[in-house]
Amino acid sequence: MKIKYLKILNILFVSHLAALLIGVYSVTFSQIVNDNLGNYEKNKSYFYLDPVVFFSADRNMARLDFYIELPLSTLQFKKVATGKPDDYEATIEYSIIISQDTETGNEIVSNNYFTEAVTTTKNEQKRLEELSNSTVKSFYLEPGYYKIKFLLRDKNSKRELAQELSIRVKNFLLDDVTVSDMLLLSDYKELNGKKEISPLISSNVGNLKEFFVFFEIYNRKPSETPVAYKLKLSNDKGAVSIEKIYNYNLAVDKNQVTERFSTEELVTGEYKLELIDLTDGAVIVVKKLIFRWFDMPVNLKNLDIAIDQMIYIANTDEIEYIKSAPNNTEKERRFLKFWKARDPSPNTIKNETLIDYYSRINIANERYSHYVDGWKTDMGMVYIMYGEPSNIERHPFAENSKPYEIWDYYNLNRQFIFIDNTGFGDYRLLIPVWDDRTRIRY
Repeated sequence: MKIKYLKILNILFVSHLAALLIGVYSVTFSQIVNDNLGNYEKNKSYFYLDPVVFFSADRNMARLDFYIELPLSTLQFKKVATGKPDDYEATIEYSIIISQDTETGNEIVSNNYFTEAVTTTKNEQKRLEELSNSTVKSFYLEPGYYKIKFLLRDKNSKRELAQELSIRVKNFLLDDVTVSDMLLLSDYKELNGKKEISPLISSNVGNLKEFFVFFEIYNRKPSETPVAYKLKLSNDKGAVSIEKIYNYNLAVDKNQVTERFSTEELVTGEYKLELIDLTDGAVIVVKKLIFRWFDMPVNLKNLDIAIDQMIYIANTDEIEYIKSAPNNTEKERRFLKFWKARDPSPNTIKNETLIDYYSRINIANERYSHYVDGWKTDMGMVYIMYGEPSNIERHPFAENSKPYEIWDYYNLNRQFIFIDNTGFGDYRLLIPVWDDRTRIRY
């Protein structure tokens, strides 16, 4: 079966109001089967898994929707021998094995094998980092505790990955009012009576200005029923970041709920979203999520240095405002707010502006460091502000002159001349360019 790739975490599942998918129990990341193989990056997420449990009135039992997301940059593509000449294809094989803990032991209740081909064009090969393949598989299960083993194999690279996780399938028929698991969304829209949702399979809200949570409430009573719930988001230390109270007047049978949350007050870390029944204080559903920059450059790990390095994109007042925060948490919050305001695609987990800027910082440090860090040098400054030159003339041994380089940016109609006055590789601009008129703007 061929499936079309999708923009990372911008998967569009369109359905009528009565058929919208529901809830998530947990999320997990890929692990490597054989971690002795040197070509594996142990900390890299090769795929994301998110099992979804909800109630199916048609079958009067629970249904598990198993979401799978595979970043295309982790696959090995080969040029297609037949068909379109510019097509590239990767083939993945995967198994989903579901077993249940019983009195007599662990019993396999489902064992399914799938093969899927992912096709991209030559141009799309250049931006695989932006693309992801996502799919969902459904299973009907009785109440109980289950283990799910996911096995993945990339046929081209022969890479094999595996992940095992545990879930609980609740009995939706025990009580008059029950609730599905929660499903995180990166985007949510209602168009022409239909709901469009973008499931956030990675559970990472780090680069989103806002996220949504979707769940269903099932009312088996013969009439409308009022309920009062609280949604509480707290970090791994128990500090509450968001707390909201909701009153719902439940219709008979299925009630679909979508609530919006801002990430403005969140900082890097792990979080727990709880749905609490205000009648007795019981926690009904728990959903874990994380706040982490996607593809965070390594030079961002020291926040104070990262703030200093903003000199080529932020003005003095903006930098001082971030630095003057009363504590590190508030400092990080101000830092994130600055970059979120410059995110060209706020509904995706990547902030391309931040990634590009700090990637340039990193490259400047690798290329131009000597007795000071490369980002502080004149060459580093010009590279960070304008990127790769169109052409470079190097004259390290010029007659009757000191070593110099000429950088041309044809698309900007600009030229920069650097001279090494000391002979130790400390190239300085012949004509300084630093002022507010030349400050980089994204």
